[in-house]
Amino acid sequence: MKITFPPVILLASIVLQIILLFSFPISVDLSSLLGLILIFSGISLVFVSFRFMRKMKTTFIPDGTPEVLISSGPFKFSRNPIYLGMLAILVGVAFLMSSLSAIIIAFVFGIIINFTWIAHEEKKLHELFSEDWENYSSKVRRWI
Repeated sequence: MKITFPPVILLASIVLQIILLFSFPISVDLSSLLGLILIFSGISLVFVSFRFMRKMKTTFIPDGTPEVLISSGPFKFSRNPIYLGMLAILVGVAFLMSSLSAIIIAFVFGIIINFTWIAHEEKKLHELFSEDWENYSSKVRRWI
């Protein structure tokens, strides 16, 4: 048996975690840490997306008329990086609050945005950039 056999590595890792917990306990509220990471990631994604849209000289107003179809930068990985960033912020706040009800609100926000604004914007993009939109939307997922 090789030492790199994954279950053996898993077991050894768990044993090391337990030893460290009792030998050198370092307590951190992981939900708060994850919340802060999500909030800062979400803010960064929104900020970078806005800057990219400004660089490409197109509107960032949700009901505005875009001049170009952006398929690079953060839009290469998500068709809606701004809404994805907003959702990450809400989930991060829920983790900071340690609140299941706040997580539910975050996902309700995602559902509402998905079926109202995103549907509206994608219809507009299809009308304006028909073939380019078809190619782009077939390659890039709506959220992630």
